[in-house]
Amino acid sequence: MELKRQKTYKGVFDTAKDVLLNSGNIQEKLFRAGLRYDERGNDLRVFVPFFSETIILTLPAGIFVSEAGANVTLVTRIVILHYINSASGIPFAGEKIAYGDIPACMHYDPVFEKRVLKPLLRAFGYDRYAFKEAGKLIGAREEEFGDASFTLFAFPKVPITFILWEGDEEFPPRAKALFDPSITGYLPLEDIVVIAKLAAGRILKSAMKHYNEDI
Repeated sequence: MELKRQKTYKGVFDTAKDVLLNSGNIQEKLFRAGLRYDERGNDLRVFVPFFSETIILTLPAGIFVSEAGANVTLVTRIVILHYINSASGIPFAGEKIAYGDIPACMHYDPVFEKRVLKPLLRAFGYDRYAFKEAGKLIGAREEEFGDASFTLFAFPKVPITFILWEGDEEFPPRAKALFDPSITGYLPLEDIVVIAKLAAGRILKSAMKHYNEDI
């Protein structure tokens, strides 16, 4: 099953790469995505801010290197290419909406809850301070919603705001992830769950690293 999935992802990656290389207006796409680049001979080096790191994409080879030395997974590479290919250049709407309020996403809300929010609730549902600290360690911008909240930028044009309401003896914990409505102009609908799950994974990893350092 894992091999089949990898083959599927590889096919998606190859298609996304071909779409970008054959678009005829790569620089325009990069401008709309808010990405800087430099040209070296026949190569184009694209600097992609991705959460708290920068990933360098070299075209036309399609090579991805993290400046932090981290592994750039196939899923991450696909999402980066989809972001560049989808970037419309539309400005932020200045609002924050839940995943279920994004057009055509309402029916997938249970999937979003399971993959993105429940892992965060298991880890931080009764510890707002650990949640806030985890966000701070990965460069999140603190917000004033709920009991603890912060905004992460997955890409320059894709902010994600995470909100936690801490549980107590009377009420269970709650969490939300909010997006600017413009996200549909920068990512395909199916990638919104993916990018939010990647964000949640980074929050959890940050907390685990901080916990291990304190031991």
